[in-house]
Amino acid sequence: MNEPVDVLVSVTMLRPEERLLLDALRGRGLTAATGLARDVGAVLNGTAPAPATILVRTLSHRDAAQVARRAEAAGIPALNTAAALDVCNDKGLQALLFGSHDVPHPRSFHAYADDEIAAFGDRLGWPIVVKPLSASWGRGVVRLGSRDTLDAWSGGRESTDAAGKAFPVLVQEYIEKPDHDLRVIVIGTQPVVAIQRHSTDWRTNTHLGASVSRTDITEDIILLCKRVTDLIGPGFYGVDLIEDIRDKQLRVLEVNANPEFARSSREHGVDIAGLLADLIVERIGGIPAGV
Repeated sequence: MNEPVDVLVSVTMLRPEERLLLDALRGRGLTAATGLARDVGAVLNGTAPAPATILVRTLSHRDAAQVARRAEAAGIPALNTAAALDVCNDKGLQALLFGSHDVPHPRSFHAYADDEIAAFGDRLGWPIVVKPLSASWGRGVVRLGSRDTLDAWSGGRESTDAAGKAFPVLVQEYIEKPDHDLRVIVIGTQPVVAIQRHSTDWRTNTHLGASVSRTDITEDIILLCKRVTDLIGPGFYGVDLIEDIRDKQLRVLEVNANPEFARSSREHGVDIAGLLADLIVERIGGIPAGV
């Protein structure tokens, strides 16, 4: 990257989402380019011109946080911010933050050993959900129905993780929901589209085959998303909400800092890339590239 650009999009690989974002940014008169880790390093080392902002779309949670943290230390604004990425990339931090600020969220505990998982299962009532603190696309998330299923899970885990490096894990109450959950895309502080993710499986990740359909953004959704952005700041998020069929109330399941949207956009029709580009134009308006 030899020429200054307004927006450097930090990537691991060029996905449909990043192609849409580049087109949207350029369509609004901004210069934009993608950069791998070494390209970001060149900016940090001063061997490449600094952009006005860095849009962090790096897949690795650790690497994404490093990009944002080092960019901000160098005086380059990052979207999302390093502080927001730290929270979004750790489901345990989210649970603690939501719990301390009374954001509706499944009851959650950190477990550091199998016997603690068992104790929390008895306390919450089986089934329970066990999650790695940092993962995407539903990987590593299991529903355990009893101590017997916990024993089976533990045996499998120990075969690949004898030292227990997977701990701590997050133990959550299992929320009985309809055949869908909600993914809400937030840009800045505003929810711009809400989709239902339908599945016959208890997990509703689109990577696991869930179908999507657009739904209304209700006052409850607006309120919950505002409570989230009040805590972690404005940004670009995928906020996952779940409805408890017992009381019909929505709860915040988790917040994602690198939401995918190309596939779902074909169904709901909202120009997410364009709306995000508008936010970036607003943020860097009047800031010349290379400063």
